[in-house]
Amino acid sequence: MVKRRTRVMCWILRRSGGALRARQGRAVYTAPLLNLTATHVDTASAMKRSAWVALALLGSSCGPGAWAWGPQGHRTVGAIADRLLTPQAHAVVIELLRDDRDKFGNPSGRTTLEAVSVWADEIARTPAAHPAWHYDNQPVCGSAPKARYCAYGQCNSEQLKRLTQVLADPRAAARERNEALKWVVHLVGDIHQPLHVADNADRGGNRVVVALAGVRTRGRESLHRAWDNDLVALALHTRNRQQPPADIDALAVAAQRLLADAGEGSPDDWASQSNHLARNVAYAYPGFVCDRVPPGIVVLDAAYQRDAEEIVHERLLLAGARLAALLNRTLGGAQSAGGRRRP
Repeated sequence: MVKRRTRVMCWILRRSGGALRARQGRAVYTAPLLNLTATHVDTASAMKRSAWVALALLGSSCGPGAWAWGPQGHRTVGAIADRLLTPQAHAVVIELLRDDRDKFGNPSGRTTLEAVSVWADEIARTPAAHPAWHYDNQPVCGSAPKARYCAYGQCNSEQLKRLTQVLADPRAAARERNEALKWVVHLVGDIHQPLHVADNADRGGNRVVVALAGVRTRGRESLHRAWDNDLVALALHTRNRQQPPADIDALAVAAQRLLADAGEGSPDDWASQSNHLARNVAYAYPGFVCDRVPPGIVVLDAAYQRDAEEIVHERLLLAGARLAALLNRTLGGAQSAGGRRRP
């Protein structure tokens, strides 16, 4: 299954029939954005238009209280990044986690990015939590100035920039750098989840009740939770929703290749890509209307699930590779991300 997905970007171009243009020495996909400014979107035709996937490449070329990805998704991102760190960056990570503490202030024993990837969710509803940092609440329909959805820099993309600077500062206090690392690991995963960079007056899909055709879910399900958990399990072909899949080494190789095609980008790029994917994939459900929550249960059919699984798989891999790239550059002095796989 991994082999089939190792050239996801080639799959994108085949599906989209799009064109490539050169920019800064590499290929960048160009495609028009679907028009979501009207009050109603023809989702039947939108699902048929395959260019939606390629929109994720533009620019690189959620509602409060919502968590992005479940434990499995975040740990998969962290596990991929663990495998793509340079030796120098890995040594710094080990040092920063040497005296790591859990949410109660007790020694955690955690020594890997995978292990600390869920810390920012574990501290929810404690004084250390920052719910607004988990998302960029960009509109699905139309646009809005960043100051409107990221007041005073209290959003994912701006905090990622700030926390990366803290992480890079050897003069900062050890505990401050330790927590900056844990936040960065988590927030890079968050910003790659499309519904954490999108809102349709529905708290990033949390108010949209859905059912996945042919899939048994755990009770009442929302669109956001489906993308956090159910679609992750389907995309990774595993029933264990707590741990990375057994083929994580192969996924790291695939992520490294995907990064070479998609590019590292910046937090603003990653947010833009996720918002495009939310507009053109996550919200492409039957009966979508701008700024309106569906009154009943939305059934996500097999075609929707298939497209969503491909996007979830790709975003998890990209998040892992880009996290490694950021840490290699910040902690290891490396010029490139997916750098070398550690032995």
